[in-house]
Amino acid sequence: MKQHAREFFHLPPARGHRIPALRVAAGIVIPLIALVLLGRADLTIYAVFGALTGVYGRMEPHWLRLKHQTYAGILMCASVAGGVALAAAHASAWALTGLATILAGVLSVVSDRLSLRPSGPFFYLFAFTASASVPFDGQLWEAATTAAASVAVALLIGFAGRLRAHRHHPDRGLLEDPHAPWPRMLRHAGRYVAAMGLAGSLATALGLGHSYWAMIAAAAPIAAADATRGLVRAVHRVVGTYGGVALTAGLLTLHWAALPLAVLLAGLQFIGEVFVVRHYSIALVFMTPVALMMTGFVAASPSQGLVADRAVETTIGAAIAFAVILLTTSRRRSGAAGAPASPARVLAEHGPRASDAG
Repeated sequence: MKQHAREFFHLPPARGHRIPALRVAAGIVIPLIALVLLGRADLTIYAVFGALTGVYGRMEPHWLRLKHQTYAGILMCASVAGGVALAAAHASAWALTGLATILAGVLSVVSDRLSLRPSGPFFYLFAFTASASVPFDGQLWEAATTAAASVAVALLIGFAGRLRAHRHHPDRGLLEDPHAPWPRMLRHAGRYVAAMGLAGSLATALGLGHSYWAMIAAAAPIAAADATRGLVRAVHRVVGTYGGVALTAGLLTLHWAALPLAVLLAGLQFIGEVFVVRHYSIALVFMTPVALMMTGFVAASPSQGLVADRAVETTIGAAIAFAVILLTTSRRRSGAAGAPASPARVLAEHGPRASDAG
């Protein structure tokens, strides 16, 4: 416990994280500004989800990054299209909860089988549930095309550094670690199903109105490899979301036109990406306003009450994830191999190399 408390207040250096964060931010701001200038601000939320493809493979060699981001982009576009289709069908909150729960298990296995990093189905589930919950008067093909175009921008930005790196590492290929055994992948998928189903059902039964927030909060900690890290991640999510809610409340005191809002969201995502590996709570302080305010292009800015609802539903989701992790994951580890990995240890073992940072 003391070790985790010390790690919570420890912040590793930012070396190697600024360029990957800049890639993600550029992948967001370019499509958003283009849509605002074209007068299609109603499509911006789908562009944001497509741009989040850029978070995958952030420290990988360029060819492997391109491979994984392509897979992630396909899954992201499918998630957006499925969510928009569900919104067009005016599905109930219970239907959304049921479908999202099934998808959580399926996408968990697919993500693990493809060795995508960040691991787990979190971003695809976020895209699906949010797209299903946001009113959209346009056509399905418009939302899907927007997401696909945004994915293409992220792929180009992610691979652009290869032009410089080619001189130094001309033979870097597509080698990657083998995926986990099928029984382990299926058990992990079961945790997602349990956490998503319980969180969504409870939030829907309570009539909170945005049950997908609880489901997403429940999904985020499940990605951790063991019980200890999963529980720590759940605590980080609650603390970080509370800080993000406070920041959002402050930002909502100002009126944001479409163009400044696009730049603001890209800037907040950039800061969040700089911290996401180093300190998850700090990252969420800046990423939470992005999640809450990206609908501001097509609807009125979220009210202070809605912002408070986000904190409540995040608490519900994280608490359920906490319980699921405790009940389904063994905390027994032997020796140093079983020690919980701090951000500093993660960086030491899997940290960025100068040649991969482009």
